[in-house]
Amino acid sequence: MLLSRRTAAFLLGSCLVGPAEVFASNRPLTDEIVARSQLSTGDLARLSNVIAKARRGEPITLGVIGGSITVGAFATTAQNSYSGRLLAWWRERFPRCDIKLINAGLGGTGSMYGALRAQKDLLSNLPDFVVVEFAVNDNWTDAEAFEGLVRQILDQPNFPAVLLLFMMWEKGGNDQEMQAKVGAHYRLPMVSFRDALWPEMAAGHLKWSDCIVDDVHPTDAGHAAAARFITTMCDTALNTALAGKSGTISPLPPPLYSAAFQHVGWRDATELDPIENQGWRRVVDDKNVPAWDCPRAAGRVSFDWSGSGIVVVFAEPPGDLRRIQFCIDGAAFQTLDALKQPKRQLFVLARNLAPGRHTVELACANDEGASNAAATVRLLGIASIGVTDDQR
Repeated sequence: MLLSRRTAAFLLGSCLVGPAEVFASNRPLTDEIVARSQLSTGDLARLSNVIAKARRGEPITLGVIGGSITVGAFATTAQNSYSGRLLAWWRERFPRCDIKLINAGLGGTGSMYGALRAQKDLLSNLPDFVVVEFAVNDNWTDAEAFEGLVRQILDQPNFPAVLLLFMMWEKGGNDQEMQAKVGAHYRLPMVSFRDALWPEMAAGHLKWSDCIVDDVHPTDAGHAAAARFITTMCDTALNTALAGKSGTISPLPPPLYSAAFQHVGWRDATELDPIENQGWRRVVDDKNVPAWDCPRAAGRVSFDWSGSGIVVVFAEPPGDLRRIQFCIDGAAFQTLDALKQPKRQLFVLARNLAPGRHTVELACANDEGASNAAATVRLLGIASIGVTDDQR
Protein backbone atom coordinates (compact mmCIF):
# COMPACT_ATOMS: atom_id res chain seq x y z
CA MET A 1 0.00 0.00 0.00
CA LEU A 2 1.53 3.34 -1.07
CA LEU A 3 0.82 6.46 0.94
CA SER A 4 0.19 9.56 -1.14
CA ARG A 5 1.85 12.95 -0.74
CA ARG A 6 -1.44 14.25 0.62
CA THR A 7 -1.27 11.60 3.34
CA ALA A 8 2.32 12.57 3.97
CA ALA A 9 1.28 16.16 4.57
CA PHE A 10 -1.04 14.99 7.31
CA LEU A 11 1.72 12.77 8.67
CA LEU A 12 4.16 15.61 8.91
CA GLY A 13 1.57 17.60 10.79
CA SER A 14 1.07 14.87 13.39
CA CYS A 15 3.18 14.85 16.53
CA LEU A 16 6.13 12.49 16.33
CA VAL A 17 7.22 13.57 19.79
CA GLY A 18 4.59 15.11 21.98
CA PRO A 19 0.96 14.42 22.94
CA ALA A 20 0.80 11.15 20.96
CA GLU A 21 3.62 9.85 23.14
CA VAL A 22 1.89 10.70 26.39
CA PHE A 23 -0.29 7.79 27.46
CA ALA A 24 -3.85 8.02 28.74
CA SER A 25 -2.57 7.73 32.31
CA ASN A 26 -0.54 10.90 31.59
CA ARG A 27 2.74 8.99 31.71
CA PRO A 28 5.30 10.20 29.13
CA LEU A 29 7.40 7.96 26.92
CA THR A 30 10.62 8.54 28.83
CA ASP A 31 14.20 8.20 27.62
CA GLU A 32 14.58 5.20 29.94
CA ILE A 33 11.65 3.42 28.26
CA VAL A 34 13.01 4.20 24.81
CA ALA A 35 16.47 2.97 25.79
CA ARG A 36 15.02 -0.37 26.91
CA SER A 37 13.41 -0.79 23.50
CA GLN A 38 16.80 -0.80 21.74
CA LEU A 39 17.39 -4.51 22.04
CA SER A 40 20.39 -4.60 19.72
CA THR A 41 21.93 -2.25 17.16
CA GLY A 42 23.50 -5.19 15.35
CA ASP A 43 25.44 -4.19 12.24
CA LEU A 44 24.14 -0.81 11.07
CA ALA A 45 26.10 -0.77 7.80
CA ARG A 46 23.05 -1.46 5.61
CA LEU A 47 20.80 1.04 7.38
CA SER A 48 23.56 3.68 7.43
CA ASN A 49 24.04 3.19 3.70
CA VAL A 50 20.30 3.71 3.11
CA ILE A 51 20.46 6.91 5.14
CA ALA A 52 23.51 8.06 3.17
CA LYS A 53 21.50 7.44 0.00
CA ALA A 54 18.63 9.56 1.38
CA ARG A 55 21.04 12.36 2.32
CA ARG A 56 22.16 12.44 -1.32
CA GLY A 57 18.54 13.03 -2.29
CA GLU A 58 18.08 9.68 -4.04
CA PRO A 59 14.65 7.96 -3.95
CA ILE A 60 14.03 5.67 -1.00
CA THR A 61 11.45 2.89 -0.62
CA LEU A 62 10.51 1.83 2.89
CA GLY A 63 8.83 -1.53 3.43
CA VAL A 64 6.94 -3.07 6.32
CA ILE A 65 5.74 -6.67 6.52
CA GLY A 66 3.79 -8.26 9.35
CA GLY A 67 0.29 -8.99 10.60
CA SER A 68 -2.66 -6.79 11.49
CA ILE A 69 -0.52 -4.47 13.63
CA THR A 70 1.50 -3.63 10.53
CA VAL A 71 -1.69 -3.18 8.52
CA GLY A 72 -2.50 -0.48 11.09
CA ALA A 73 -5.36 -2.16 12.95
CA PHE A 74 -7.02 0.12 15.52
CA ALA A 75 -4.94 3.15 14.61
CA THR A 76 -7.48 5.95 14.12
CA THR A 77 -5.88 6.88 10.79
CA ALA A 78 -3.18 5.45 8.53
CA GLN A 79 -1.05 8.41 9.55
CA ASN A 80 -1.21 7.34 13.20
CA SER A 81 -0.04 3.76 12.57
CA TYR A 82 3.57 2.91 13.32
CA SER A 83 4.35 2.62 9.60
CA GLY A 84 2.72 5.98 8.86
CA ARG A 85 4.79 7.64 11.58
CA LEU A 86 7.92 5.91 10.30
CA LEU A 87 7.28 7.35 6.84
CA ALA A 88 6.74 10.78 8.37
CA TRP A 89 10.08 10.59 10.21
CA TRP A 90 11.96 9.79 7.02
CA ARG A 91 10.24 12.51 5.04
CA GLU A 92 10.86 15.03 7.78
CA ARG A 93 14.55 14.14 8.08
CA PHE A 94 15.14 14.04 4.31
CA PRO A 95 12.82 16.59 2.68
CA ARG A 96 14.71 16.59 -0.65
CA CYS A 97 14.25 12.86 -1.04
CA ASP A 98 11.30 11.11 -2.74
CA ILE A 99 10.29 8.52 -0.11
CA LYS A 100 7.48 6.01 -0.45
CA LEU A 101 6.14 3.20 1.73
CA ILE A 102 5.17 -0.33 0.76
CA ASN A 103 2.86 -1.82 3.40
CA ALA A 104 2.91 -5.60 3.01
CA GLY A 105 1.01 -6.26 6.22
CA LEU A 106 -1.71 -8.93 6.16
CA GLY A 107 -3.90 -9.55 9.19
CA GLY A 108 -3.89 -12.92 10.88
CA THR A 109 -0.74 -14.15 9.15
CA GLY A 110 2.71 -15.12 10.35
CA SER A 111 6.18 -15.21 8.87
CA MET A 112 5.57 -18.48 7.01
CA TYR A 113 2.90 -16.93 4.82
CA GLY A 114 5.05 -13.80 4.76
CA ALA A 115 7.91 -15.82 3.28
CA LEU A 116 5.59 -17.25 0.62
CA ARG A 117 4.25 -13.88 -0.51
CA ALA A 118 7.29 -11.65 0.14
CA GLN A 119 8.47 -11.57 -3.46
CA LYS A 120 5.10 -10.47 -4.85
CA ASP A 121 3.91 -8.18 -2.06
CA LEU A 122 7.17 -6.62 -0.91
CA LEU A 123 10.41 -7.40 -2.72
CA SER A 124 9.10 -6.72 -6.22
CA ASN A 125 9.09 -3.04 -5.13
CA LEU A 126 12.84 -3.13 -4.29
CA PRO A 127 12.59 -1.70 -0.75
CA ASP A 128 15.70 -0.11 0.74
CA PHE A 129 14.70 -0.61 4.39
CA VAL A 130 12.26 -3.21 5.73
CA VAL A 131 10.67 -3.56 9.17
CA VAL A 132 9.60 -7.14 9.97
CA GLU A 133 6.83 -7.52 12.57
CA PHE A 134 5.66 -11.07 13.28
CA ALA A 135 6.48 -11.58 16.97
CA VAL A 136 2.82 -11.87 18.01
CA ASN A 137 1.76 -14.12 15.11
CA ASP A 138 4.53 -16.73 15.09
CA ASN A 139 5.25 -19.70 17.33
CA TRP A 140 7.94 -22.28 17.99
CA THR A 141 7.46 -24.02 14.65
CA ASP A 142 8.25 -20.95 12.55
CA ALA A 143 12.00 -20.50 12.99
CA GLU A 144 12.85 -21.82 9.51
CA ALA A 145 10.19 -19.70 7.86
CA PHE A 146 11.14 -16.56 9.77
CA GLU A 147 14.79 -17.06 8.86
CA GLY A 148 13.83 -17.69 5.25
CA LEU A 149 11.91 -14.41 5.10
CA VAL A 150 14.89 -12.53 6.56
CA ARG A 151 17.28 -14.20 4.09
CA GLN A 152 15.01 -13.36 1.15
CA ILE A 153 15.16 -9.67 2.05
CA LEU A 154 18.88 -9.56 2.83
CA ASP A 155 19.73 -11.42 -0.38
CA GLN A 156 18.23 -8.77 -2.65
CA PRO A 157 20.70 -7.17 -5.08
CA ASN A 158 20.18 -3.66 -3.65
CA PHE A 159 21.29 -4.80 -0.15
CA PRO A 160 18.24 -3.58 1.82
CA ALA A 161 18.44 -3.00 5.56
CA VAL A 162 16.23 -5.08 7.86
CA LEU A 163 14.99 -4.16 11.34
CA LEU A 164 13.05 -6.58 13.58
CA LEU A 165 10.16 -5.19 15.63
CA PHE A 166 8.90 -7.25 18.58
CA MET A 167 5.39 -6.31 19.69
CA MET A 168 3.52 -8.20 22.45
CA TRP A 169 0.29 -9.90 23.36
CA GLU A 170 -1.44 -10.08 26.75
CA LYS A 171 0.80 -10.40 29.82
CA GLY A 172 3.90 -9.44 27.87
CA GLY A 173 4.11 -12.53 25.69
CA ASN A 174 5.57 -12.80 22.19
CA ASP A 175 7.91 -14.97 20.13
CA GLN A 176 10.87 -12.66 20.59
CA GLU A 177 13.17 -15.40 21.88
CA MET A 178 13.10 -17.37 18.62
CA GLN A 179 13.18 -14.33 16.36
CA ALA A 180 15.94 -12.58 18.29
CA LYS A 181 18.18 -15.63 17.77
CA VAL A 182 17.72 -15.19 14.04
CA GLY A 183 18.32 -11.44 14.37
CA ALA A 184 21.54 -12.01 16.33
CA HIS A 185 22.78 -14.50 13.74
CA TYR A 186 22.36 -11.92 10.98
CA ARG A 187 23.44 -8.98 13.21
CA LEU A 188 20.18 -7.13 12.60
CA PRO A 189 19.02 -4.05 14.50
CA MET A 190 16.16 -5.10 16.79
CA VAL A 191 13.68 -3.09 18.85
CA SER A 192 11.29 -4.50 21.44
CA PHE A 193 7.97 -2.88 22.27
CA ARG A 194 7.59 -5.62 24.90
CA ASP A 195 10.91 -4.97 26.64
CA ALA A 196 10.23 -1.24 26.69
CA LEU A 197 6.67 -1.18 28.00
CA TRP A 198 5.90 -4.42 29.81
CA PRO A 199 8.09 -3.53 32.85
CA GLU A 200 6.12 -0.29 33.20
CA MET A 201 2.85 -2.23 33.15
CA ALA A 202 4.09 -4.92 35.53
CA ALA A 203 5.14 -2.18 37.97
CA GLY A 204 1.75 -0.47 37.70
CA HIS A 205 3.16 2.66 36.07
CA LEU A 206 1.19 2.10 32.86
CA LYS A 207 -2.16 0.54 32.19
CA TRP A 208 -2.55 -2.07 29.46
CA SER A 209 -5.23 0.13 27.90
CA ASP A 210 -2.73 2.98 27.63
CA CYS A 211 -1.00 1.11 24.82
CA ILE A 212 -3.21 -1.77 23.66
CA VAL A 213 -6.85 -1.73 22.55
CA ASP A 214 -7.65 -5.42 23.09
CA ASP A 215 -5.14 -8.19 23.77
CA VAL A 216 -2.61 -7.29 21.09
CA HIS A 217 -3.46 -4.29 18.85
CA PRO A 218 -1.92 -0.92 19.78
CA THR A 219 -3.78 2.29 20.45
CA ASP A 220 -2.59 5.42 18.64
CA ALA A 221 -0.21 5.96 21.57
CA GLY A 222 1.01 2.37 21.23
CA HIS A 223 1.65 2.84 17.52
CA ALA A 224 3.46 6.09 18.28
CA ALA A 225 5.65 4.31 20.83
CA ALA A 226 6.53 1.55 18.33
CA ALA A 227 7.43 4.18 15.74
CA ARG A 228 9.57 6.06 18.27
CA PHE A 229 11.49 2.88 19.06
CA ILE A 230 12.17 2.27 15.36
CA THR A 231 13.13 5.86 14.57
CA THR A 232 15.47 5.96 17.57
CA MET A 233 17.38 3.11 15.90
CA CYS A 234 17.26 5.08 12.64
CA ASP A 235 18.71 8.10 14.47
CA THR A 236 21.57 5.91 15.68
CA ALA A 237 22.23 4.85 12.09
CA LEU A 238 21.98 8.48 10.97
CA ASN A 239 24.67 9.46 13.47
CA THR A 240 26.80 6.59 12.18
CA ALA A 241 26.36 7.82 8.61
CA LEU A 242 27.17 11.41 9.58
CA ALA A 243 30.36 10.20 11.25
CA GLY A 244 31.36 8.43 8.04
CA LYS A 245 31.35 5.03 9.73
CA SER A 246 28.89 3.23 7.46
CA GLY A 247 31.29 0.38 6.79
CA THR A 248 31.16 -2.57 4.42
CA ILE A 249 28.11 -4.80 4.09
CA SER A 250 28.92 -8.30 5.32
CA PRO A 251 28.12 -11.30 3.13
CA LEU A 252 25.10 -13.40 4.02
CA PRO A 253 26.19 -16.02 6.59
CA PRO A 254 25.22 -19.70 6.39
CA PRO A 255 21.69 -20.43 7.67
CA LEU A 256 21.10 -20.78 11.39
CA TYR A 257 18.23 -23.25 10.83
CA SER A 258 17.56 -23.66 7.11
CA ALA A 259 17.53 -21.82 3.80
CA ALA A 260 14.45 -23.71 2.56
CA PHE A 261 12.12 -20.73 2.91
CA GLN A 262 14.64 -18.44 1.25
CA HIS A 263 13.89 -20.21 -2.03
CA VAL A 264 10.14 -20.54 -2.55
CA GLY A 265 7.75 -20.87 -5.43
CA TRP A 266 4.17 -19.79 -4.69
CA ARG A 267 1.20 -20.72 -6.89
CA ASP A 268 -2.27 -19.56 -6.03
CA ALA A 269 -5.42 -21.38 -7.12
CA THR A 270 -5.51 -19.74 -10.53
CA GLU A 271 -2.06 -21.14 -11.32
CA LEU A 272 -2.78 -24.69 -10.15
CA ASP A 273 -3.75 -27.22 -12.83
CA PRO A 274 -4.50 -30.65 -11.39
CA ILE A 275 -2.84 -33.77 -12.72
CA GLU A 276 -5.96 -35.66 -11.61
CA ASN A 277 -9.19 -34.38 -10.09
CA GLN A 278 -12.24 -36.10 -8.60
CA GLY A 279 -14.77 -33.81 -6.96
CA TRP A 280 -12.76 -30.59 -6.51
CA ARG A 281 -13.64 -27.38 -8.32
CA ARG A 282 -12.03 -24.00 -8.86
CA VAL A 283 -14.17 -21.20 -7.37
CA VAL A 284 -13.97 -17.49 -6.54
CA ASP A 285 -15.38 -16.27 -3.21
CA ASP A 286 -17.31 -13.07 -2.51
CA LYS A 287 -14.00 -11.20 -2.02
CA ASN A 288 -12.79 -12.32 -5.46
CA VAL A 289 -10.24 -14.73 -3.94
CA PRO A 290 -9.74 -17.88 -6.04
CA ALA A 291 -9.57 -21.30 -4.39
CA TRP A 292 -9.86 -25.01 -5.08
CA ASP A 293 -12.99 -26.14 -3.28
CA CYS A 294 -13.81 -29.60 -1.97
CA PRO A 295 -17.45 -29.54 -0.84
CA ARG A 296 -19.07 -31.98 1.55
CA ALA A 297 -18.79 -34.98 -0.73
CA ALA A 298 -15.45 -36.84 -0.65
CA GLY A 299 -12.93 -35.85 -3.33
CA ARG A 300 -9.30 -36.19 -4.43
CA VAL A 301 -7.01 -33.87 -6.36
CA SER A 302 -3.29 -34.00 -7.20
CA PHE A 303 -0.74 -31.42 -8.33
CA ASP A 304 2.91 -31.47 -9.32
CA TRP A 305 5.56 -29.18 -7.85
CA SER A 306 9.35 -28.76 -7.76
CA GLY A 307 11.61 -28.29 -4.77
CA SER A 308 12.56 -30.13 -1.59
CA GLY A 309 9.41 -29.37 0.41
CA ILE A 310 5.83 -28.23 0.07
CA VAL A 311 3.40 -26.02 2.01
CA VAL A 312 -0.37 -26.00 1.45
CA VAL A 313 -2.42 -22.92 2.31
CA PHE A 314 -6.14 -23.20 3.09
CA ALA A 315 -8.64 -20.36 3.24
CA GLU A 316 -9.18 -21.07 6.94
CA PRO A 317 -8.00 -23.64 9.49
CA PRO A 318 -9.69 -26.98 8.74
CA GLY A 319 -12.34 -27.92 11.27
CA ASP A 320 -11.15 -31.52 11.52
CA LEU A 321 -7.49 -32.22 10.76
CA ARG A 322 -8.21 -35.94 10.51
CA ARG A 323 -10.59 -35.39 7.60
CA ILE A 324 -7.92 -34.11 5.19
CA GLN A 325 -5.42 -36.68 3.95
CA PHE A 326 -2.36 -36.20 1.77
CA CYS A 327 0.33 -38.26 0.13
CA ILE A 328 3.63 -37.28 -1.48
CA ASP A 329 4.89 -39.04 -4.61
CA GLY A 330 2.36 -41.85 -4.26
CA ALA A 331 3.43 -42.89 -0.75
CA ALA A 332 0.97 -43.85 1.99
CA PHE A 333 -1.69 -41.29 2.90
CA GLN A 334 -1.37 -39.32 6.16
CA THR A 335 -3.81 -37.02 7.91
CA LEU A 336 -3.00 -33.41 8.78
CA ASP A 337 -3.16 -34.11 12.51
CA ALA A 338 -0.15 -36.44 12.13
CA LEU A 339 2.04 -33.43 11.33
CA LYS A 340 1.97 -32.18 14.95
CA GLN A 341 1.75 -28.57 13.78
CA PRO A 342 -0.39 -25.81 15.27
CA LYS A 343 -3.91 -25.79 13.89
CA ARG A 344 -3.95 -22.98 11.38
CA GLN A 345 -4.22 -22.34 7.64
CA LEU A 346 -0.71 -23.38 6.56
CA PHE A 347 0.73 -26.88 6.74
CA VAL A 348 4.21 -28.06 5.77
CA LEU A 349 3.42 -31.42 4.20
CA ALA A 350 7.00 -32.36 3.33
CA ARG A 351 10.55 -31.07 3.68
CA ASN A 352 14.10 -32.30 3.09
CA LEU A 353 13.14 -34.32 0.04
CA ALA A 354 15.54 -34.76 -2.85
CA PRO A 355 15.37 -31.55 -4.90
CA GLY A 356 13.35 -32.08 -8.06
CA ARG A 357 9.86 -32.74 -9.34
CA HIS A 358 7.26 -34.23 -6.98
CA THR A 359 3.51 -34.77 -6.70
CA VAL A 360 1.07 -34.15 -3.88
CA GLU A 361 -2.41 -35.63 -3.60
CA LEU A 362 -5.10 -34.25 -1.28
CA ALA A 363 -8.16 -36.25 -0.29
CA CYS A 364 -11.18 -35.23 1.77
CA ALA A 365 -13.11 -37.88 3.64
CA ASN A 366 -16.89 -37.55 3.69
CA ASP A 367 -18.22 -35.98 6.91
CA GLU A 368 -21.89 -36.77 7.27
CA GLY A 369 -22.20 -34.98 10.59
CA ALA A 370 -20.95 -31.58 9.46
CA SER A 371 -22.87 -28.75 7.85
CA ASN A 372 -22.08 -27.90 4.24
CA ALA A 373 -20.18 -24.75 5.29
CA ALA A 374 -18.16 -26.55 7.94
CA ALA A 375 -17.39 -29.49 5.65
CA THR A 376 -16.12 -27.41 2.73
CA VAL A 377 -12.34 -27.32 2.31
CA ARG A 378 -10.83 -24.48 0.30
CA LEU A 379 -7.24 -24.57 -0.93
CA LEU A 380 -5.79 -21.12 -1.71
CA GLY A 381 -2.54 -22.41 -3.15
CA ILE A 382 0.61 -24.43 -2.68
CA ALA A 383 4.20 -23.31 -2.20
CA SER A 384 7.34 -25.18 -3.10
CA ILE A 385 10.23 -24.63 -0.67
CA GLY A 386 13.89 -25.36 -1.26
CA VAL A 387 13.47 -24.40 -4.90
CA THR A 388 16.66 -24.27 -6.98
CA ASP A 389 17.27 -21.61 -9.63
CA ASP A 390 16.60 -23.98 -12.51
CA GLN A 391 13.20 -24.90 -11.00
CA ARG A 392 11.87 -21.35 -10.87
